[in-house]
Amino acid sequence: MIKYFVILITFRYERELHPAHWSGMRQGAMFGVFIGCLYLIDYIAYAVGFICGSQLKTGKDRHDLYIGDIIVVVSSCTTCMAFLSLFGPFFQSLSEARGAALSVFRLIDKEDDPNANEIDVLKDDTESIYDINGDIEFNNVNFTYPSRKEASVLRNLSLIARAGQTTALVGSSGCGKSTCMSLFLRYYEPSSGRISIDGRSLTDYNVRQLRQNIGVVSQEPILFGMSIYENIRFGKVNATGAEVEQAARQANAHNFIIKLPNKYETLVGEGGIQLSGGEKQRIALARALVKQPTFLLLDEATSALDNVSEKIVQEALDRACKGRTTIVIAHRLATIKNAHQIYVLDNGTVLEQGTHETLMTKEGGKYQSMIKRQQMERINDDRDDMMSTQKAREEDENPEWIIILIGCIACALNGVAQPMFAFLLTKIIDAFQYCATSERRHQVLISSLFFLLLGFLVSIVYFCQYTAFAVAGSKLTQRIRLKAFACLLRQEVAYFDRPENSSGAICTRLSSDASAIQEMTGTRLGIICEALAFYIAATVSAAETFFDLFDRIPSIDNTSTEGQELVDFHGDITFNQVKFIYPTRPTSIILNKFQLTIKPRTSGCGKSTIIQLLERFYDVTNGQLLLDGIDIRQLNLHWVRSHVGLVSQEPILFDLTIAENIAYGLENVSMEKIINAARRANIHQFIEQLPQGYETKVGLKGSFLSGGEKQRIAIARVLLRRPKVLLLDEATSAMDSHNEQIVQEALEQAQTEDPTRTSLIIAHRLSTIRACDLICVLDRGNIVESGTHAELTQRRGLYYRMLDQNNLL
Repeated sequence: MIKYFVILITFRYERELHPAHWSGMRQGAMFGVFIGCLYLIDYIAYAVGFICGSQLKTGKDRHDLYIGDIIVVVSSCTTCMAFLSLFGPFFQSLSEARGAALSVFRLIDKEDDPNANEIDVLKDDTESIYDINGDIEFNNVNFTYPSRKEASVLRNLSLIARAGQTTALVGSSGCGKSTCMSLFLRYYEPSSGRISIDGRSLTDYNVRQLRQNIGVVSQEPILFGMSIYENIRFGKVNATGAEVEQAARQANAHNFIIKLPNKYETLVGEGGIQLSGGEKQRIALARALVKQPTFLLLDEATSALDNVSEKIVQEALDRACKGRTTIVIAHRLATIKNAHQIYVLDNGTVLEQGTHETLMTKEGGKYQSMIKRQQMERINDDRDDMMSTQKAREEDENPEWIIILIGCIACALNGVAQPMFAFLLTKIIDAFQYCATSERRHQVLISSLFFLLLGFLVSIVYFCQYTAFAVAGSKLTQRIRLKAFACLLRQEVAYFDRPENSSGAICTRLSSDASAIQEMTGTRLGIICEALAFYIAATVSAAETFFDLFDRIPSIDNTSTEGQELVDFHGDITFNQVKFIYPTRPTSIILNKFQLTIKPRTSGCGKSTIIQLLERFYDVTNGQLLLDGIDIRQLNLHWVRSHVGLVSQEPILFDLTIAENIAYGLENVSMEKIINAARRANIHQFIEQLPQGYETKVGLKGSFLSGGEKQRIAIARVLLRRPKVLLLDEATSAMDSHNEQIVQEALEQAQTEDPTRTSLIIAHRLSTIRACDLICVLDRGNIVESGTHAELTQRRGLYYRMLDQNNLL
């Protein structure tokens, strides 16, 4: 399965390289035609010039004309043509620039688009409104996403968020809650209807000033590859250090930040990869609070926090909401009980509204049923999406030495043409000086014809030279990119933790550095003497980068086929005195003398680092991790990962169809199995309602879907694989209570399908792990308590206190 997955990824990358490959060859051929034509015109100028000169010198008028005069005139013409030849590389750059500028000009032309409002961000309005406050009103708002015009998201939606009060939006996934926030932030414009603040239309406000008054904490935190201090200060670019620290304290992030080696100067990595989900969410919350916004938009702001942090942050949010107009999106209804007004949305319209107390009095109401479901769901397990591992495919090495040899022969022939040119020029000069009149005209005519013939031959040779080097350069560049891509798939996760291996740096490596090598082996090779120092320096630097990557031996080789495969894997997991330190944070001990045994057919609770060790994203620093008594490092890596199903906290979808996302990494999966997995994940009914069904594109990272819809597709992907070991990390945290209950039942059913299956769960919401066979409470890399829920409750230790803080006793 993993081998097919890697081959599939590499094949798709190779397919994307084909247009660039053919473009490079066509570009070299056209450049060869251009240079060949210039040289042909040059030779024609010599031939015509000397023939005309001989006619003038031997004609009836007997012009007083010398050979030096003829050479001056002809040389002047050919010198002009030589200057034109210098324009060749610039024409090539101009062609590339025109293609690249097309998308830029399209973006610039968006300024004339009446539907584009982002240009206002860079404009200063003639009327600056600094006091933006008042009631937020949605009046008969309709909206359809431009990419999904067939499906209407909001239908005549009307609601009011009073100034200084907290307004909550609840409902099932895809009902339009997040869309309301996007419209208020003016990421989109309503199809019809009106959104106003204090009676004034939202379109009357400058977009930049409006967003400066809004603080947003979304469901999936977005951090940049900078320090924690810089990430928080993005909320307010002129914030002082004291303001940043105060915001971190309000978000309950200060305590964990100061424990880091570099404190606020700690780099979070690309997308915050160096931090856990809860830590990223708290930094995002601090970023929203640092600018003291007038409006506060919270989209499941505490969903990724543990129980203790969630309670403290929720209290901080309650304080922050005072005096501010706050809109809260919530699936966990316990967090919005104190809201001044609650709107229950369904299918893009308001179904119910009122306070928590008034809505609870409506027997059979939507809100009341949602509350009851959440009270019943406290015994559920969690899951997330399967992380397929990657492996490189070995490419057949087909050096283009024959094509390069043809190019080199063409270069040699062009070199021979220069002495031939000098020989013919000498013959013509001799004819003018030493031959009689009749003989002179004959000799000049013959030599000029040879000039024309030589010009045609040189133009053909130049075409062959540049085309050959372009073909060789394009093929070599394609093979280098494919080999580099395959090598990147082999690297362990720690390799990508480094700043120099971020996605941007890797894309530059695959694009610009590979192109630098193509410049060396392609059309530039024909004129290498003119640009030797510059191009060789660039090429050597780029080649060194690739050779370092080619020669690097990863500590965990994703393409390795070595190792033992257990015939009868029971699912017995043992951590024996395990010590673990992340390679990029050598001063922080994550696990220290960690001892844990998980028997087959049991379920237990752990933390993220344990799951990463089980997936062999990293290896233990000291100690042993045993599967059925065998050290995991002695087992075949592909075999281990094929028996593990991982559902992580943030679902990862690809820009493919829903069916392709569910079956991703598997070969020859029938549609019946895909639909069955979707039914068990409670996503089939939603998919059937889409215009294109299972062939619907989900967009980049699933951007066309809501958080709950993405999570259910990711769960379906795992259910399709039936793994021996299930690793679950808050799999249903992004769902509403109704869908969460149904999906949780499906996950429990999946466990009963194979009674020998072992499950390991990460949980912040302690209500979801009561039924686990073993619960381990971790603190500072050690297990401080372990046992069943009943046993730990009787001990009245740390687990009991966590339950008490979460009001679960």
